[in-house]
Amino acid sequence: MRVLCFLFIFIVSTYAFGFEYIQGKLELIDGSFHIVNNHEVIPITTSTKIKKSLSSLETPSFVTQSNHRKYTFEFKGKRTSKGFKLDQVPTNIAGPIGMKGFLLKDEATNQYLINGYKAIFGYTKKLNGHSFDEISKNFFIGQKVLAEGYLNEEGIFVINAITPEKLFSASRPTPLPDIIQRELDDKGTWKFIFNSMNKNKFSQIDDSFRTTIYTDKKNPVAIGDDFLVITLGGRQGDTFGSVNGHMVAGIGVVKEDMDLRGEVSNAYVTNGKDILSGNVSLTNYFSHLVQGQNIYRPTYTFIAYGVDKKKLKIFRDALESSHIKFRTTKLDITPQFNCTTETIKALNKAGINGHYRKWDNTLMRYITYPLIIFGEVGEDINYTFGNDASIYQPRPAFESFARVFLRDKARRALGIKRVDYIFYAQTPSNRPIGGAANKSKRYALRFKRFYDKYEVSKSTKLTPEKLRPLLEKKLQIIE
Repeated sequence: MRVLCFLFIFIVSTYAFGFEYIQGKLELIDGSFHIVNNHEVIPITTSTKIKKSLSSLETPSFVTQSNHRKYTFEFKGKRTSKGFKLDQVPTNIAGPIGMKGFLLKDEATNQYLINGYKAIFGYTKKLNGHSFDEISKNFFIGQKVLAEGYLNEEGIFVINAITPEKLFSASRPTPLPDIIQRELDDKGTWKFIFNSMNKNKFSQIDDSFRTTIYTDKKNPVAIGDDFLVITLGGRQGDTFGSVNGHMVAGIGVVKEDMDLRGEVSNAYVTNGKDILSGNVSLTNYFSHLVQGQNIYRPTYTFIAYGVDKKKLKIFRDALESSHIKFRTTKLDITPQFNCTTETIKALNKAGINGHYRKWDNTLMRYITYPLIIFGEVGEDINYTFGNDASIYQPRPAFESFARVFLRDKARRALGIKRVDYIFYAQTPSNRPIGGAANKSKRYALRFKRFYDKYEVSKSTKLTPEKLRPLLEKKLQIIE
């Protein structure tokens, strides 16, 4: 009965702001797409444009989940006599059920509990020799969490993603960790964001936090407000290949309980983390036991409340053609085509711009132009040195938006009423701790050579155990 009550509460909560949100799998049945869950099978009706995305979401060409389960989605729309009228491309979620409460463990039975409901951790995966492990599980015991997952055949809640509760919320922030509060008081907001948080001393702490860096006291955040998300994943501690980090943007709305119904539009190439390029819920993006960014590294995020909903929709729709390409083509990351370039182009199309230096690189563009005769390598060098790094490299791109959010004139232009800054610490595990992303072109080339030599080359490739001390020594210079 307790489980049934919980499920009823969850299903009722999926009706909001004039739309219905249904969770389930996307299935192709008799040539038509359907939503399939434990309760029903519903045919989908939608626009031709949205329908173009569904086939690569239902059966991606190169990425699948390691447990062989199909991806789960949240579908936004309305029920009709013909089925479910889908309003937008579905959002990838960690599971059809969300649960809040304290995570506890009964040591006598070795049983996990959330608000008294039995829970177990779902599948995980070793990557670079490490995974979400017992250290990770123990870290969350005693914490109030937001978890996403599903019920197994025994009625036990299977945790696929787990996040500290109230980290992604429009509610009043909790007090900051002492080490952060002292630094913020001493340096001020500008130096704190651009300098302090990138130092290993701060980016490698265990304490996640959220703080408000700007608020319009006459116009507070309210239920139903739309928001923009800009987030930067730092470097990993277990590979040289991640030194540039990962930058994406997203959108969302403030729910009745002041929590966030949010997502990021995650442009991602074929990968070993099971990550499906597309729109991904905040919980899934940051906290999935395999796909979550914070399983591998710390993340740094801005939430800007009050941005025009029309602009946010333009941004979301503008990225979909890139997502289809990422899902159906085996691609390599290049300076011209990566998570940052596609995100920035979509944001700019919606009239949402960072702070870019347009003319500083013109001379280098002409100097390096003859290198294009050497093909792809020459083209990459010409593009890299001939353009502002804020349009193609994650950390400079993220910092370009920090400059916008910290300026009154730029905030007014976007209608921003409040800006929150969120640091989400890397989930503790046996995996080496990451840190700030690299922003140096010279370092990028240097670490690319390390990656090719020690992680790719068959003749000089190191095991995770032998690679670890080299990583720990070399990566600490990035701050």
